[in-house]
Amino acid sequence: MHPQPIISGGVGSLKKVKHLMGVIMRCLRIAVMLIPVFMVGCLEVETTSKVNEDGSITRSVQLKGSAESISNTNFNIPRHDIALWEITQDSLKDDRFLYHAVAEFESVEALNQSFKLNTIDPGVQITVSLVRDEGVFSNRYYYREIIWADLPGPKLPMEPYLSQSEFDALLMNEVEGNEGLLDSIESTRLEHQWERYMEQLIYDDFVIELRKGGKSSGNLSTIDGLIKMHSDSLMKALQTTNFYDENRVWKTVLGNYIDSTIIDEVEQANTDGFTRFYKSWQFFEDVLMDDYRLSVELPGVVRNTTASDVRGNQMTWDPETIKLFFGGISLEAESSVIKPWSRVITGLILFLTLIVTLVGFIRQRNRKQAV
Repeated sequence: MHPQPIISGGVGSLKKVKHLMGVIMRCLRIAVMLIPVFMVGCLEVETTSKVNEDGSITRSVQLKGSAESISNTNFNIPRHDIALWEITQDSLKDDRFLYHAVAEFESVEALNQSFKLNTIDPGVQITVSLVRDEGVFSNRYYYREIIWADLPGPKLPMEPYLSQSEFDALLMNEVEGNEGLLDSIESTRLEHQWERYMEQLIYDDFVIELRKGGKSSGNLSTIDGLIKMHSDSLMKALQTTNFYDENRVWKTVLGNYIDSTIIDEVEQANTDGFTRFYKSWQFFEDVLMDDYRLSVELPGVVRNTTASDVRGNQMTWDPETIKLFFGGISLEAESSVIKPWSRVITGLILFLTLIVTLVGFIRQRNRKQAV
């Protein structure tokens, strides 16, 4: 999987996500069910990848949030190779904690192996590539870090619900606080289209698991007939499903049309699939509430980067969290380091040039005096 960044950036990622979260949640569940989302979410995530001249990488991960949100995070933190990491956790005010982990990896392959070991399903996926190009006079470093949410959707464009430009306009409108970008009618229309898209996405994802259970239990024809006749009722039921408690409202809805024995058979025949469905959309809700700040340090002088902020050889990205679900986030950077002997040769050339210039100047002055 090689996701690419799609949405053009703005500033104030946490504010942006919170505004957009309000739009999303209007179609996902009633207000009471938002309580566990805010209790579990709202992590501040900071990562730094420091590339050393020999190609080794120092990786640092810092989380700020409640003890529960840190322990249950879907972000890629040390879980199975803890011996490699130096991990500390300190208390902050307002029942918040600071979690910090740092480790040294001898190569990019070792770092990627750590990411692979420590990811959960579903979870935030990370992969890094590093090319070290050794030249005659300097070494070049090409770094790329891709971060994406391992969830099948959402995708852009959202045709026929929203075009790319309409989605961008809605996102910016939420950030800027309706400052004339969209009038109220247009804003309401786009929000409604976004809600319909999310409803359909969740419904389609659930129907896949429902049909798998029907096929495995020998009840596929019954399930297909039910979906054809009562898809609207099932979609409305999913809007009020609490993904945290797996409050399976859909079973009550199905019970109005088919025997409860068949429902139990369908569920038991695809227990893993239904569990995946709930975990995936719980993950979607959790990650949307997190705030990210990502940094990369390269040796030498930065030559090219996609970062929003560059200070010396440190580059920083403050991406909108929603980008994780629409193609991923790509951190790209390039730097160069002049070799020591190249500096010496350059210095000698400058010194010799200075000597030749002085000698020529002295000779010219002596000639004038002789005349």
